[in-house]
Amino acid sequence: MLNLNLFSTVTANKLNEFHITYSREDRPRSATPSSIPADTAMGFATTFRFGNPFFLGPNIDELVKRFQLKDNFSIVTGKHTIKTGGEWVHTNNAQVFRGFFEGRYIFDSVTGFMRYASPAAAGGFGPFTVGCSNGAYVTAPASCPAGSTATGGPLLFYLQSSSPDGIARDAAGASDINNEELALFVQDKWQAGHGLTVDYGFRWDAQSMPATVDPKTTAYARFLSDPRFPSDGTLPDQWKQFQPRAGFAWDVNQDGKSVLRGSAGIYYARQNMLTQVGSVTTNGIQQKSDFRNTAFTAFADMPVWPNLLAPSSVPAGTFPLFTGIRVFDRDYRNPRVYSVNVGFDRELAPSLAAYVDFTVAKSVHLTRFLNYNAHGTAAAAVQPPTRDTTTYVGDNPFEPQLSDVFVTNSRGHGLYRGGTFGIRKRFSQKYQLEANYVLAKDQDDDSNERDPFTDRSFNFYDLSLDYGPADRDIRHKFNFFTYVELPQEFRINVRMQGRTAQPITSSPRVLNGVDRGRNWDRKDNKYFSLDWRLQRAFRAGPTVQIIPSLEMFNTLNNTNNVNPLTTAGLFNFDGFLRQGVGDPRQLQLAVKVTF
Repeated sequence: MLNLNLFSTVTANKLNEFHITYSREDRPRSATPSSIPADTAMGFATTFRFGNPFFLGPNIDELVKRFQLKDNFSIVTGKHTIKTGGEWVHTNNAQVFRGFFEGRYIFDSVTGFMRYASPAAAGGFGPFTVGCSNGAYVTAPASCPAGSTATGGPLLFYLQSSSPDGIARDAAGASDINNEELALFVQDKWQAGHGLTVDYGFRWDAQSMPATVDPKTTAYARFLSDPRFPSDGTLPDQWKQFQPRAGFAWDVNQDGKSVLRGSAGIYYARQNMLTQVGSVTTNGIQQKSDFRNTAFTAFADMPVWPNLLAPSSVPAGTFPLFTGIRVFDRDYRNPRVYSVNVGFDRELAPSLAAYVDFTVAKSVHLTRFLNYNAHGTAAAAVQPPTRDTTTYVGDNPFEPQLSDVFVTNSRGHGLYRGGTFGIRKRFSQKYQLEANYVLAKDQDDDSNERDPFTDRSFNFYDLSLDYGPADRDIRHKFNFFTYVELPQEFRINVRMQGRTAQPITSSPRVLNGVDRGRNWDRKDNKYFSLDWRLQRAFRAGPTVQIIPSLEMFNTLNNTNNVNPLTTAGLFNFDGFLRQGVGDPRQLQLAVKVTF
């Protein structure tokens, strides 16, 4: 990394700040080797998972280069401090992402997996195994026994990525993309008098997205003129990101004891390059994805576990049937947030103050990942009374030419409302402390920020049904910190943190015809921890100190379960995540020497 800063005093009241940064970062990533290449999961109540993680198999090679150029110019005149400037950020990401190169299998049960993985035979063995509602298994094309129907198992999901001919080559996952980000701003800090300070300004941001191949040469070219197809094959640049902002601070009595603060503004988020690259490479020319489940046994080939689908060749200029692709919605917009904050601080005694703070943030154009080729043409008029998903009718609109049509769109929205109540004591009389309590409600219709491989909609044709508590919603949170100088030169730090559990959609979502909503339940992951450190410094000479310290974490040995899942573990695409009991009580002894 290289940083260059140049500060120039133009005149007594004019200052210029010039900044250049260049960074280069290698990001190689690989998984712990497994003797089973395919990422394999099975079972609903108890989930087993093994194999190479689909997102690291067999590894990832990545190089990120970033160049930033920024200049700010400030003028102090009278009661105003005016600042204006601009910024340019160039980011290049070159990588080979071998996601799904070794396949991702999901089975409904251990028994179903064992039958599927067995050598092909009549009676429900091998890749063409079909599960029946009476508990029996048959081998397609055989039908389930009279009075029973196919359950959809044992293979619920299979996905692999490869070159168009079905062979997983590095060229299929290779990308070299650029982002150009521009910004201009102007702001003024005005000392209005009578204890009032006003800040106001305006910012403009732009994000130029990576180029794609000519959409007319892709696997989805024939659908570009179809009004049902949501994309034109490009990644829309974002040039209209205008952001006015204002704030104030008012010393009510002009004595430094009561301060009222407020701010409001519009803020934009950038789109990350991981999301972009899928729509650059997964176009059918460079890379395609192949999907299978048990329903495909009626008309397509099936993968033999733990292997991949057999490569299939097609004439030049054509594409295999059921090619999976990824695109951006033609109307895509970067996420936008409208935020308002009001706070009040009041001194209760010398060095001791109480404060209250309220924040409302409304988000629009939040990024969602929706599969436009997996929901037929409409939701069925009659749905099962107890269910987790919606049943659809009609043929998927882009089959059989295309399989998954994953669309990065901006159809999400959210709302955060939170209040913070606290006290703060500055260091005096040999101690300081701060304590606060946060009451908040965080809602949205899709909190999916990490998993571009999953469509989490409940009803594709009524996305409003997804609106509910956000995955990160924490209604109650408490924090406490203190530092005390004890007799005999001992020093102690104490920290307490606690929060209530986060939400989850437990099964079934719809019970006896009543939709309990997305994230209607709470995980068993409430958290509380009491941590402390006791230390004392001993002098070993004029400039040398030896400082032994004793630290304890989670003093009360709370369970503090870890549960990062937002969906059933069987269908989790975030990766192999830690789940279960959190860190136990830990005691640590350390010695620090300063000289």
